[in-house]
Amino acid sequence: MQTEGRLRVNAVDWISLVLVIVGAINWGLVGIGEFLEANWNVVNLLLGSVPTLEFLVYVLVGLAGIYELYFAYQLYSARGTPSSRTTQ
Repeated sequence: MQTEGRLRVNAVDWISLVLVIVGAINWGLVGIGEFLEANWNVVNLLLGSVPTLEFLVYVLVGLAGIYELYFAYQLYSARGTPSSRTTQ
């Protein structure tokens, strides 16, 4: 993942980020829909007829969130410490 102090981003990183964003937007819509007494759960609206697939999406979003914690740690580690940076 790291090369010469730089962080390389791969397909898993991008897929995970997209899943987390989709999950966050979905939860926001669920919350707004609750206030308006409407079902704005996009995952449920799209996949409600196939509950197994719907729950698989929820599990994938949850795993992506956990992976993003790891990725955030990698970003934090890649930035280096102030004493290791070169000054000009």
